[in-house]
Amino acid sequence: MQEIKITNQNLNREALFYALESAGIQTNAYADLIFNHPSYTYTDAEKEISIVELTLHDLGLKNGGNFKQTEEAIQLSGYNCCPLEIAPYIRMHYRSQKPARPKTENGHPPDSILIFSKPLADSSEFPKGFYLRNIEGILWLRAYIASDDYLWEPDTQLIVRKTVIEKNIPVLR
Repeated sequence: MQEIKITNQNLNREALFYALESAGIQTNAYADLIFNHPSYTYTDAEKEISIVELTLHDLGLKNGGNFKQTEEAIQLSGYNCCPLEIAPYIRMHYRSQKPARPKTENGHPPDSILIFSKPLADSSEFPKGFYLRNIEGILWLRAYIASDDYLWEPDTQLIVRKTVIEKNIPVLR
């Protein structure tokens, strides 16, 4: 499992959308809902985080899991949710994602990578977060809506934040 450092360039809205467009990255209408939410911050987020990519099975969810189960498994495994604001920078970093297979209706798209984060709104009608997808060579940063009981498969790939563990080093006197 490779740790990747992602730098938040703290771009304002216009500069971020220019960077995404310049990189050939597309977004969907659900992503626009997140980007337009009053709680979404463009320039106040953390400067750098470390992320890792794994599956629900790697987190111990051998039968898959819903949002709450996945969040608990992430925390029990020593990881954390990614800040939503870092998702565009993760997408710009992940340039060589394998092309997606055809999408299934009402399900997590095959070959997509879920960026696991806390939602901005507690509503089943508002997007929970983002996922990465390569559709016919076009890179996407897509947002998704899912009910609280939606079950991701055990082989669902996700990106989580690597938690920094500070070691208490005893002071010798």
